[in-house]
Parts: sequence; C-alpha cells; structure tokens
Amino acid sequence: MSKDPKKIMQLMAILTIVIGFAALAVGIVAVLKEQYIIAVAMTLVAAWQIINYKKWKIKR
Repeated sequence: MSKDPKKIMQLMAILTIVIGFAALAVGIVAVLKEQYIIAVAMTLVAAWQIINYKKWKIKR
C-alpha cells in the first residue's frame, strides 16, 4: 500500500462508495424477503457511508 495520503484518501472514498452500494443492495433484498429490521440497518449503514464520503471529500 502506498504511503501517499492523497492516494489513501482516494482509496478510502472508493471503499466508502462500494460499502454504501453493497449496504443498499442488501437492504433492497431484505425488503423483498420481508426482513425489515435488516433493511433498516442496511439503510442506516448506507446513509452513514454518505456522511463519511462527504467528510472525506471536504478534507481532500
């Protein structure tokens, strides 16, 4: 892994986006399978990833 802070921040931003989309996809599948607690939890994870991405974007 690179020690360049800019590259690390870019990697973290990409990872945040991937985690957010994965959580959203799991939330959608959970709704289709009527697992509403899981759907709410995954929606909260996706929302938290949006907040993290905005924080990291400001720092860049």
